[in-house]
Amino acid sequence: MKGGESVIRVAIVEDQTVHARLLESFFERYGRETGESFSVTSYSSGLSFLDEYRGDVDAVFMDIAMPYMDGMECARRLRERDENVVLAFVTTMAQYAIQGYEVNAADFMVKPVSYEEFSMKLRRLCRRMSRDRNVTFTVARRDGATVLDMRDIYFVEVFDHALVFHTKKGNLETYGKLSSLEEDERFSRFIKVSPSHLVNSAYVTAVTDDSVTVGEKSVPLTRRRRKAVLEKLAHCLGGGHL
Repeated sequence: MKGGESVIRVAIVEDQTVHARLLESFFERYGRETGESFSVTSYSSGLSFLDEYRGDVDAVFMDIAMPYMDGMECARRLRERDENVVLAFVTTMAQYAIQGYEVNAADFMVKPVSYEEFSMKLRRLCRRMSRDRNVTFTVARRDGATVLDMRDIYFVEVFDHALVFHTKKGNLETYGKLSSLEEDERFSRFIKVSPSHLVNSAYVTAVTDDSVTVGEKSVPLTRRRRKAVLEKLAHCLGGGHL
């Protein structure tokens, strides 16, 4: 993964603002030096992180000593939802390093972390992430083609015999069948909620009797599909209840 290809999405889970800001500055410096692009979001507790987690993060840098829920418990709950996201601990509690194996932690840094140590380890983590990400889908249109990061697609709908991709880049229209997307393994975390709608489970925030909220939009839900939708949503997001 070279700089400019795509953004690496990072979550920092750290209750002490000074340490969170230091890590943020390290990511900014590393980006300037290497050309990598990072989108960094900080959370002041494991509870707030888990509450907002939708499986669209590449790496999590987590403290262990935090109030309400310590980092190890937060990591265990994270792994119930996502077995693959890269996890690194940044903490003063070196004695817990061995427990990192229980939650498949990729690395462990002891505070105070120097930029030299951070950059060396981040370089290795970026190589690992490059093998696990960059899953894209190309939307072909009459005026050209757009390559989408799968995580940037909110949902796809059939409209007037065309497929409309609702994405972070706007709406993109192309010809095709929804059934062909269902058979594509890149859409394995998408859920068919009606004959005309396929939604990204990472952005589902609510399910009612007849609709699914995806981001800020409401998508129709076929009543007979509701049970299957809830089951697949629980599977994709790790058993959470709506």
